[in-house]
Amino acid sequence: MKKTPKISLIIEAFHNLEKAYVDLRKNLEIPKEEFVKNKLVQDRVRIDFNLAFESTMRVCRHLSAVYGIKTSSKECLSKVARFIGLPFAEKLKEFSDFYFKYRDLKNTVSPEELYDSLKENLELFKELARGIIEYVKKTTGNYLLIDFELINEKAKFIKDSVKKIDFVLSQGFEEFKKTPMYYDRVKYFYQVAYDSLFDICKHLAPKFGIKKFGDDCLTKMVEKGIIPENYYETVLKMLLLKNKLISTWEVSPEELYNSLKELNNEFIPVLREISNSLKELLNKKAKTTN
Repeated sequence: MKKTPKISLIIEAFHNLEKAYVDLRKNLEIPKEEFVKNKLVQDRVRIDFNLAFESTMRVCRHLSAVYGIKTSSKECLSKVARFIGLPFAEKLKEFSDFYFKYRDLKNTVSPEELYDSLKENLELFKELARGIIEYVKKTTGNYLLIDFELINEKAKFIKDSVKKIDFVLSQGFEEFKKTPMYYDRVKYFYQVAYDSLFDICKHLAPKFGIKKFGDDCLTKMVEKGIIPENYYETVLKMLLLKNKLISTWEVSPEELYNSLKELNNEFIPVLREISNSLKELLNKKAKTTN
């Protein structure tokens, strides 16, 4: 079976890289003389440098396994860059050599050296990440970087949880009320179903152009037209029930039973609507890239 890049790993690693990169740029804006004197800033830079490099290396190790690139840790970045056709492979080799020297306790890297190296090479992180993303998009045809593995996994969690909740609800309210295990069971599987649906929403929302969202991800999808408008109250009730169940708010057996009778069978239709909108989005993207 042919290996393919794991989208979720790449996205997660480069998300961590982006956070570290932003902080590094900010802390390297100060003059060199001030940096050398400021131990607190040096410590922050060291932490972010480690995070940035190791996040990039995580992707590098993964891609070297996917593409069969034989490499060592020191040469991983440069060899992957050369493999995908980036022109700055040699600079990455030099930067990697500096990083491993800096990490070696036997060597001493002065604050001046650290500052100079990062000022000169920081943009390599960004350029390498951009190059890898473009290469993965082009070679996989997955121009939106959709993590289908994640979506399928979460969809299975939803379907399995809905079935388990259905079984408990089919026993009737009287049986539900007098069996504490049933309460705990549906509470757990409702949270699994909701969290899985939310994870799908969180992954896909940016692909649909939803840039700012939090717990309101599903309602944002309704507002954007990804989920039909008539589901707004449903997804809002789903969120409110989830928040009640994870808070100190007491949800009586009667309230939970009735809420699940109303909401449990809505998970699959909501999931189906997101799936339909995703298919439309992918079709539009395919037309613009062909």
